[in-house]
Parts: sequence; structure tokens; C-alpha cells
Amino acid sequence: MSATKQGLIAALKQCAVLMEVSGENPFRCRAYEQGARVIEGLEGEPADWIEQGLLAKTKGIGKGLGEKIEEWVESGRLEMLEELQRKVPAGLLEIENIPGVGPKKTKLLWGEMGIDTLEKLEAAAGDGSLAELPGFAKRTAEKILAGIEQRRRYSERHSLELATLAAKAILERLRPLPRIGRIELAGSLRRSRETVKDLDIVATSTDPKPVMRAFVETPGVESVIAHGETKSSILLEGGLAVDLRVVEADQFAAALNYFTGSKQHNTALRARAKRMGYKLNEYGLFPDTDKSNLKPLPTPDEAALYAHLGLACIPPELREDMGEIEAAEQDNLPELLTSAQMIGVLHCHTNYSDGRNTLIEMATACHEAGYKYLGVCDHSQTAAYAGGLKPEDVARQWDEIDRLNTKFKGFRILKGIESDILADGSLDYEDDLLEGFDLVVVSIHGGMNMGEGEMTDRICRALEHPATTILGHPTGRLLLRREPYAVDLERVLETAAKHRVVVEINANPWRLDLDWRWIRRARAMGCRFAINPDAHDTAGLKHIPLGVGIARKGWLGPKDVINTKPLNAFKSWLDKRKTSKRIEEAAAHES
Repeated sequence: MSATKQGLIAALKQCAVLMEVSGENPFRCRAYEQGARVIEGLEGEPADWIEQGLLAKTKGIGKGLGEKIEEWVESGRLEMLEELQRKVPAGLLEIENIPGVGPKKTKLLWGEMGIDTLEKLEAAAGDGSLAELPGFAKRTAEKILAGIEQRRRYSERHSLELATLAAKAILERLRPLPRIGRIELAGSLRRSRETVKDLDIVATSTDPKPVMRAFVETPGVESVIAHGETKSSILLEGGLAVDLRVVEADQFAAALNYFTGSKQHNTALRARAKRMGYKLNEYGLFPDTDKSNLKPLPTPDEAALYAHLGLACIPPELREDMGEIEAAEQDNLPELLTSAQMIGVLHCHTNYSDGRNTLIEMATACHEAGYKYLGVCDHSQTAAYAGGLKPEDVARQWDEIDRLNTKFKGFRILKGIESDILADGSLDYEDDLLEGFDLVVVSIHGGMNMGEGEMTDRICRALEHPATTILGHPTGRLLLRREPYAVDLERVLETAAKHRVVVEINANPWRLDLDWRWIRRARAMGCRFAINPDAHDTAGLKHIPLGVGIARKGWLGPKDVINTKPLNAFKSWLDKRKTSKRIEEAAAHES
């Protein structure tokens, strides 16, 4: 691994897992796991932190871990990790990543049955021998088999966050080069797809050779797949492939459009061009004749390319051949939301439950980032595994919020909770306590194996509760890790719209839930949305733009998203909503 921030995070996470699997002190294991999370929130690269003396001042980085980071910077390796890798079979890292396994069960599988590869685990899960181990029932084996299949299906995909960080680092490396003209990210990441297979970058240059050399020498490269004069390909640590293409200046717009995709959008554009007497490819838009020496039509940018085809310029997020060409033809594309229009942050956790930062730290980070309000939504009491708040904890947090709100100017902390939706659809506190919150996010965290009808009834009952404000991560999926639970989403969204419950677009890169394919449908039903980071530390606030990208992909504008409202307007909206809900509830009781 190279001595980059992302490489260091991966190394520390591997240390934590391998230490736990090999039976080392659990407190030491957690220190490395916590250290990786802390480092994710630091700006810059490890060498910068050492030069600035930052590590000694950073909470969660002790002396021992600081020394390991210095070792990493000086040598690009961790001797401790290499020792663990020699002691622990490499296949255990793959096993530990299977949903429902984790380090403790991995240790048991290895120690009791000698299972150290996915193939051995699959065989044991299939022949029933796993049932001999404590904690491995027949249902557990079925989940493991499903997890292995899922792992194989998603093995070539990468999270939007990791792909974004990798792309940013490469672009920052190449943009300052003297021979670089224009350079832009293309591919599925530019379209804000929820997971990414690879990265595509398009550039212009008067001298491509030094550009290609700098590209293939990017820190964190595992291997160079191809190194040419106009196209090179690299494989980054972690398995993400990146292609760089250098084109002529007059080809840039067409190449950027082509390599952005999607394949379906490109096919529809080419068919339209052909009907209009043109030929469209990655080199440009040409008159469609047999002559080979014709020059392309002038396309200084993508807007000009679309204009030649009689279309308004289609934002990259919409390019999926799902009605965007027809809308562009009629000049009826939506005004899409931007990150700059996000004013408030909702659904964040603090160390009152399972968050890693204090209330004041989360509020200060939001305030300094330019947001005007923070809706704190720690876990409710049933989520004991996450330190869920007992009623007395709620009272203590409310007192702290009241004190802090006297210290901020132009910023407010709102009293919220993420209430578990219990098995029968009820919420996690008595109604009197729920009434005191400014907002209530309701979410499923357990009992995910219910049948579709039972799960749908459960969620809809929670949406009917007068205290419910927002439906959190509506399908419970974890991208590349866990499939959504069985639910009739159509009925859930209809119920949310009927009871004016806001639907969350969870911006956590492992969730990005509600799926963008459902967002337009939900909007058509009358749903409104909140883009929430579900942040468990200050670093998680940086995920909000990922959620904005998914909202844009779902054709949403600022009026569709409640936390684009200014503070006073948002408080007024909450108050009016509470009042109307009370009136509705009273009328329902009378009838």
C-alpha cells in the first residue's frame, strides 16, 4: 500500500479485523477501528498531519497509534499489519465482510472448523455442518449463502464516496500540470450512480506524454494496466480501475458526453442525430455522409452539442434514457437541487447514543460549514445496542440543547429523535414524550426478515402516528452489503404522502436510500423529501452532497426538499405541521 490517507485507513481497518480474528485484546482492536474513523474526518494527507503536529492534538489518536502513522508515512508500510497478515489467512478478511458474519464468527469458523476461504464457508453453509457451531442456526447458514452470492455479484462495484475521493485526488494531481487544457470526470460517477465500477477521465493536452506519466505514477496505484500516448489505465489499491483519455480540443465535448453515458442515453442520442442527418460518436457530431474528410460541427461544450440536436443541455445525473430527452426537446427539464441550496442538517447522531462526537461538536461543525440548523436525532431506547436514549437521557439532552441555543447566533439545534419502528408499528416512546420533539424520524433497525405484507403494515402504521415527521432510510438497504427488506414500497409512499410524512434520502454512502429510481414516483404521489447525512460524527456531514446527487438523479428541485427552507420558515413549517396533525387526530377520534 502507498502512504496515502485512504491507504492508511484501509491498513488500520485491516489491523483491527485481523487482531480481533487472531484473539488479541478487544480494547486494542477497537482503538485501531476508532483511529480509522477519526482519520476519515481529517483533511489532507498523513505527511501533512505529522508536519503540522496535528496527531498529538487529535482526540482518538493515542501515542501508540500516532507512532504507527509516522511509520506509515516514513515507509509506506506497517510492520504490525504485515505480521498479522503472515499469521492470519488472507481469506478471513473476505469471510469477515460477509453480512451476518463479522470478526467474532470469523474467528470461530477458523478456530473450530478451519474455514479460511469463501469456498470453504460456502461448502459448510451448504452441507449443514455450520449448525454444529454455537450461533450458527440453519437460518444463519442461509443468510451466509445469500451474502456470498451478493458479494460475488457486487465484487466489481465500489461505493460512491470512495470513488469520489479517488477521482478528486487524481484530478487535483493532474489539473496543475502545465500541458493540461481541460480535464473532467466522466462515467457513472459524473452521473451520480449509487455505486461505481470504474472511473473515466477525459482531458485535452498539447503534450500528453508527461500527463500520462503523472497519471500512471499516481499515489495508490496497485498496477498499470495500459500506458499509451492518448489512453492509459490504472488499477488503484482496493480494485478501482481508472481510465484517462486525452483528446483534441475540438473533440472534448463529444468525448466527455460519450464517456459520461449512460449507454442507453448515448444510443438514444445517436438515433436522434441520425434522424436529423448527423453522425454522433466520441470524436464529434458530423454530417452523415460517406465522405471521410468532413469536419465535425463546432461543439465548444456539451450545451452546444445538445443544441445542434435541438435539445436543452441535459444534466449528467439525468442521462439514463428515462424521459430526459423528451423533456429536453420540450425545454421542460427540471430545475435541479444544488448543494449550495441545502440550509439545514437533519438526522445526525451524537455521543448521547452511538455518535462519536458531542452535541456541541456536531453543532459547531454544522455552523462552521454554513448550515443554519441541526436536527439532532439520536437513537431511541429500544436500540440498546446503539446506546438508545431513555426518557431521562432525552430530558438531559433537551436541557443541553436549550443551553447551547442561547450561545449560537443565526443557528439553532432542533430536538429530534430517530425512533425505532417496533414490530407492531408503534413508536418507541409514550405519546406525551414524542409530542415534545421538534421532529421524529422513524426507522426500521431490527426484525428485517418479516414478510412483505407484515413489514408494509408495520411501516404504514408508524407513518400514521401524528408525531412522525420523516421516514428514515425507507428500504433498509446497505449498498454492496445488504439487500432491502421485503416491503410494498408503493403503498408505503402512498401512505407517507397521505399523512404528509417526509421521505428521507439518506446520504450515507452505504445507504443512499431512497433509491433514485423511486424518487420521481414518490414525488408524483405528492411526497416531499429531506436529504439527511445520518452522520455519526462530524466527518459524516460531508456526505450531504452525495445525497444531493441522488436527489438530482431523481429529478428533484429545491422546493421538493424541506431542509432547503431557511430557519424561520422551517420552524414555522414544523409548527404548522404539528398543529394540523393534532386537528386531524382530534377529528379522527370524534368520528
